[in-house]
Amino acid sequence: MKTNKLILACLVILCSLPAMAQVKLGVEAGANLSNYLTNSHSNPSGSKDMKVGFQTGVTADYEFQNHLMLMSGLYFIRKGGNLKLGENYGKNSYYRYPNVEVKMNYLQIPVKLGYNFHINDKLSLIPYVGLYAAYGFNAGKSDLQMVDNGKLLDTSWKPIEGYGYSAGQSIRGFKHWDVGAIAGVKAVIGKHYTISFDYNIGLNKAQSTYGLRNSTFQLSVGYRF
Repeated sequence: MKTNKLILACLVILCSLPAMAQVKLGVEAGANLSNYLTNSHSNPSGSKDMKVGFQTGVTADYEFQNHLMLMSGLYFIRKGGNLKLGENYGKNSYYRYPNVEVKMNYLQIPVKLGYNFHINDKLSLIPYVGLYAAYGFNAGKSDLQMVDNGKLLDTSWKPIEGYGYSAGQSIRGFKHWDVGAIAGVKAVIGKHYTISFDYNIGLNKAQSTYGLRNSTFQLSVGYRF
């Protein structure tokens, strides 16, 4: 909880920096690969369990006289992963979850600090680091593959609500809030066109039972006005 408050405080401070800068507004869209990181041995997931998602949004880049940059925006992002969760025992049944699919929709606000390297009149490179805060507002229904007493069952679930009875859920629901760190680079081509690649890693747990944290690689193209 203290980590979440510290990160949100940093985001507020960065957003309140003086706007003595040249402001560039733009739009971006692209694709991502995401999965979940965990220290739990009951949830082995790796690169083959990544899901393809997408992101789109508006950007606001502030460049100061010394070429330092403050970069932010508002994005709609879909990310998630395929999980192999552990075992669960009911009164009369034994459950195993070999494949659990998650597709979460977020509204995300990043705040990044970068430096604009002007290579020439037609190309600039901007490496950056920063933080993000995201709110997962919808996950719809996702596929859930389950083994019940040796029989493979294909069903569905709602990741935000969890799976099973509320008194003793087999899989707990995912949290709405996600905060994390960002590192990446943006190329500005011909003053208006952009290509961005970055990595987002969650600093809080997206799901408490298995200690899951979001991990997302993003590639976006955009236009700055």
